[in-house]
Amino acid sequence: MTNTELKAMATRIKIKREQLGFTQEKFSEVINLSSSSYTKIENAFQKPSLDTLILIAENLDVSLDYIVFGGNLPSKSLDAAIVENIISLADEDKLMHVRDVLNRLIHLKK
Repeated sequence: MTNTELKAMATRIKIKREQLGFTQEKFSEVINLSSSSYTKIENAFQKPSLDTLILIAENLDVSLDYIVFGGNLPSKSLDAAIVENIISLADEDKLMHVRDVLNRLIHLKK
């Protein structure tokens, strides 16, 4: 991740946090991170871990893709037709891989 990309990601996090009315201190408590570490992430001085990025995305109610790559602010929910289309195009091996990834994500939440 380049410095420019890190700054853009930090800006997306900050804007969304402010839109939801969180202070840096309160949001750092919500994601169980020290205030100083969160401030470093939001000011693009520190790259967050994947676990931290997931917590940030979940608590800002945005996708991880939006946090990292930007673009239009997507909804976390997917249209059922899109999911059905993806499933219909996937072979057995790809579906098993997707199931394994989803299981890992589910266990991260616990």
